[in-house]
Amino acid sequence: MQELVQQIIDKTGIPADKAQQVLGVVAKFVKDKFPAMGGQIDSLLGTSAGAADKKEDDEAGLLGGITGKFGL
Repeated sequence: MQELVQQIIDKTGIPADKAQQVLGVVAKFVKDKFPAMGGQIDSLLGTSAGAADKKEDDEAGLLGGITGKFGL
């Protein structure tokens, strides 16, 4: 993954943390389009669910749990 991040940095001039975010966005997009290949994409790119994605999932789970308890 670091090699790809470095290429993104070299070609765009964006900071490393932003390049890693770009890679995470692209990985999520491809995994959403081809869910059966998610593990292979993670292996290839060295990615997994990003912190932002995990936060959204955690918040959705929390909200779902709360609304479920109140019958909403």
